[in-house]
Amino acid sequence: MKKIYLLVTLLALQTPVFCQDTLSTSTFGPRWAGWAILGAEYIGGPVVASQYWWQNGFGRNPLANIGEQEPYAEDKIWHFWNGENLTDLHYWTLKKYLGEDSPGLAMGLTFTTLTGIELLDGSDSDGKWKFSLWDEAADIGGIALWYLKHKYPGRIPLEVRVGIRRWDKFFLLFKRAAQFSSTFNTAQYGWSHMDNYSIFKTEVIIRPKSYWYGGLAISCKTDSNGVGIPENLFGATAGFDVMRYYANKKPGKLTPWVNTFGRYLSLSFSYTHWFEK
Repeated sequence: MKKIYLLVTLLALQTPVFCQDTLSTSTFGPRWAGWAILGAEYIGGPVVASQYWWQNGFGRNPLANIGEQEPYAEDKIWHFWNGENLTDLHYWTLKKYLGEDSPGLAMGLTFTTLTGIELLDGSDSDGKWKFSLWDEAADIGGIALWYLKHKYPGRIPLEVRVGIRRWDKFFLLFKRAAQFSSTFNTAQYGWSHMDNYSIFKTEVIIRPKSYWYGGLAISCKTDSNGVGIPENLFGATAGFDVMRYYANKKPGKLTPWVNTFGRYLSLSFSYTHWFEK
């Protein structure tokens, strides 16, 4: 779940879910802004990541270092989610700032980013990470879902979202984020990393009635002390996206933002029945 930081990129997305014309064919902003977004991803991202995940460089053949270090379903749904929302961001950036209406280029950029991360993981000289074929497959699956939704707008009811399962522990996410740099190479990071999985949840849902939805919820279990452990936790979820309903019944400047958040983040009135916590 190294790519949780991509939650921040959602703040830049403005793709309305219920509007067929998501963006005008003309550019809306300065070209430098588009290059700045891509530069932050392809220059700033690797520089920052190398300070934490790949500190001692690379010295392995990634294709000979294939393995799975996070073999639970929630991690794969995170990767799928990243594949879709990052492609959305790339498409929006290209069209809004660079005047390029190119789904293929947007998908190619996402594939390059996420596959690049897997290759760097696999070539890490310390052997801390591996090239995960399941992660790669999930990344590609998310890209494919984005393309289907782009090609057939309004006709694909499937959504993949992330949210919070343990709201009573939500504050810990901010505390750990503030301490990230000082705890990354300690046992505390490994413990909190797994606990974060149990605080979060992912959803794979269908939306047959625009605002009503139902589907599968996925998280990680907790032990007897309430600490997250690497075991799958599944549930059935259903709900009503009241914010999206209001935003589209009372359209305004915030409607695209609310629709985007509702597309990728689980922020609605819902009930989830978890099986065997």
